[in-house]
Amino acid sequence: MDFQMDGLLEMMNRLASLENMDEIKSEALKEGAKTLKKETERTVVKRTGNLSRNILVSDINNDEIFVHVDNQGKAYYGHMLEFGTSKMSAQPFMGPAFNRSKMSINNAMAEKIRQHLR
Repeated sequence: MDFQMDGLLEMMNRLASLENMDEIKSEALKEGAKTLKKETERTVVKRTGNLSRNILVSDINNDEIFVHVDNQGKAYYGHMLEFGTSKMSAQPFMGPAFNRSKMSINNAMAEKIRQHLR
């Protein structure tokens, strides 16, 4: 799922002139991912808590960070809940969490950047 936030380009250009821009960008990305992770954990159906415990945040690679379910481990069924199967209807949690928290993600990232610009 990709999204784009308006107004960040100007801020990123201003940040480019700072010496520690990469560190600031990384902190902002991590803050946004942390916000989405919290909302996803709140949204997911909790029967045993296993799925909630296996919502992970990736490392930053090429200015990208991902919030995802560890589908290779104990929460292998996460994508089945999100998208459904031929025998089970979808019970999405990642998409709705993202849609509800877009503004919060944007605000968390912007606040982290503002802290460095002060």
